[in-house]
Amino acid sequence: MTTRESPPSPADGGSAERALSALVQLLASVEAVEFRRWGDLGLTISQLRVLHLLREHPASCGQVAEHLGITASTATALIERIVRRGLVERGTHEGDRRVTDLRLSERGHLLLVETDRGKRGVITESIGELSGDDRERLARLLDRLAAGVQAREGGPSAMPAPGATTTSAGVLPGAPA
Repeated sequence: MTTRESPPSPADGGSAERALSALVQLLASVEAVEFRRWGDLGLTISQLRVLHLLREHPASCGQVAEHLGITASTATALIERIVRRGLVERGTHEGDRRVTDLRLSERGHLLLVETDRGKRGVITESIGELSGDDRERLARLLDRLAAGVQAREGGPSAMPAPGATTTSAGVLPGAPA
């Protein structure tokens, strides 16, 4: 039987707040690296989100609009810009020829692979500066934190992300294989 730890109490001396602050700072730093890389390529955050969505599976313009929470006309204009750049291709939907599927092009796929590699490089270098024991401890703590968040949000159990490296301490998301 697994027991849940209770939420941090005021007696923790602010350690929960310090941990949360450090996590928010780390996430903001990683996000800034990613945004800078995409901005250097002349892509917007919305375009980035479309590319990542299409990386997983083809989608219609309506599905893209729903995923982004935008109108169909806004999605159409957004998609047109990335189609013109050769990052996305239009194709016929399997089962309904009236629907146009959007797919990540080979060029779009290669762009995502390259930018992911660059982002992982910065993170991997920083993790590499930690001692082996600290890396193991970090992996275990991040696994526990992710599982706790997912359990509270009703999301998937803590499973390795595609392409994640499993260590004896758990999974390092996005770690190079």
